[in-house]
Amino acid sequence: MSPGTHLDPTRRYSPEEDERLARQLYAIAEKVDRGQLEDRRADPGLLIDFHADVFSGVRDHAGQCRRSGFGQEYLTFGPNRSAHRSQVVAKLETVFEKLRVSLGSLDANRADPAYEKSAFHIAIWAHAEVIRIHPFEDGNGRCSRLLLNWVLVRTGLRPIHYAAPRQEYLDCLNRYFQDGRVENLIALWLRFASEQL
Repeated sequence: MSPGTHLDPTRRYSPEEDERLARQLYAIAEKVDRGQLEDRRADPGLLIDFHADVFSGVRDHAGQCRRSGFGQEYLTFGPNRSAHRSQVVAKLETVFEKLRVSLGSLDANRADPAYEKSAFHIAIWAHAEVIRIHPFEDGNGRCSRLLLNWVLVRTGLRPIHYAAPRQEYLDCLNRYFQDGRVENLIALWLRFASEQL
């Protein structure tokens, strides 16, 4: 959470809104976990639909990416700064283009002994890149974790539910944003996976 977030009405919710957000997040997570969305194309529309489903009836920005003329120019999260709103759409397209190529390569090499490791790496990378961009006014973490599980399920792996101490998770993300090394995030999510077995 960035400094001053608690003062931002975009990110403050009444108890009723919190309950509705939790209910809607659970519903879309269930669809992802059950593979009901695995036939969806890996593109920004998937992420935008996640956001619309989670925030529907709670905020007017449901399903709205920051873009020229909409949303804050930059968002600050921890020591990091998002992409400029005018770059969000192009940056998301780049991430999803790389994701589609990676998924295609995985599909063509399902017998590869490194298949699961590669699928996990791709899922964590996509999750972290969406957070780096911060396409939405709020809900970037929720939606990027839905994407992570969508990739895992799409590649035949089990979904993993976030269970880390918040600061440890943020520290791993911040390290990735600083040096581009995803290993700490992978280790953290692998720990979540083992704890859920």
